[in-house]
Amino acid sequence: MRVRLLKKILFFIGIFSSVFLIVMVLLLLFMDKPPMEDFNKCIEIMTKAKKINADVYAPEYYQSAETNYKYAFIELRRQNEKLFFQRNFSKARELIVTAIIKAELAQNASGTNKDTQKARFIKETELLRKKLVSYHDFFIKLPLRIQTRKDYEFGKLSLEESVNAFEKGDVNKANKKLNEGKSRISYADAEVNAHLKEYFSRFAKWQQWVASTISTSATNRSYAFVVDKIKHKGFLYYNGKLSKEFDVEFGRNWIGDKLYAGDNATPEGRYVVTRKKAGRESGYYKAMMLNYPNEEDRVEFAARRKSGQIPKSRGIGGLIEIHGNGGKGADWTKGCVALSDEKIDELYSKLSVGSPVTIVGSTVSLSDLLN
Repeated sequence: MRVRLLKKILFFIGIFSSVFLIVMVLLLLFMDKPPMEDFNKCIEIMTKAKKINADVYAPEYYQSAETNYKYAFIELRRQNEKLFFQRNFSKARELIVTAIIKAELAQNASGTNKDTQKARFIKETELLRKKLVSYHDFFIKLPLRIQTRKDYEFGKLSLEESVNAFEKGDVNKANKKLNEGKSRISYADAEVNAHLKEYFSRFAKWQQWVASTISTSATNRSYAFVVDKIKHKGFLYYNGKLSKEFDVEFGRNWIGDKLYAGDNATPEGRYVVTRKKAGRESGYYKAMMLNYPNEEDRVEFAARRKSGQIPKSRGIGGLIEIHGNGGKGADWTKGCVALSDEKIDELYSKLSVGSPVTIVGSTVSLSDLLN
């Protein structure tokens, strides 16, 4: 009896073991497996995308890929902590597949976006260079505030740093420096343009003065001299036609009309040579005195003083000349127009007492000047 019972027990144990083994095999065969191939694929694609700066050129796709990968890995680890037959990697699989798709989109979009950003970067740097060229060719001559000049110089430095960073592939730094430069230069431009816009409100009058002066030269078959403050040029006309150009220098506060004695501003108006001086007569090698203040200057001075623009203690001034000792490359006179000694010799020989001399802010419009 005992032997038969023992055999039965061993038989059932064998059956149970076999069933258990079959069940375990089936569980192992059909249990949910972690999507490791997808994880490896995602890492490979993201690495390639990173090498071509997809995080910069396609940041939305790349960041989405990173986020989905992160949560897929968290879900993978969470499932691996469970008993093997309780694991369900469906959510991790969904997340990592999404990460792969986003990484591929980032990789594909990076090239196109890179070309687009490069074109935009080149366009914006060229525009900034144009502004800086305009500053160094034109604005640098303006009597600007120290801070305004610093803004332009900061913009120039930022542009150089931006271009260097872009060439090295550091797009984030390149864009940061470019934006810094644009910001500072825009501040300076706004101030300068507002100043110039106000200054050029007299342009129509300047045009009339210049046209009248050239017409007088043609009518009298004589010489006339037109001074352009903005260009720092003097134009000699004979018989109504341009004969010669000269570089000229002015008073330190040359932009704007002369208001009163001692303001270091060069007057604007239509004048004539009243006296020619040379040798000991002039402290500036040679000089030609102008009839400043003329009647129009006196009328404007009286109106400005009455309106409070000029203190009553100030006088209108005088002794405005075209003289030598120039060629310094800066505006240094007390309100006169200066030429180098070599050039004043040439001009002195052409102009006579009574020759028209017209001084204007500009001979061309502001829009033409800036373009």
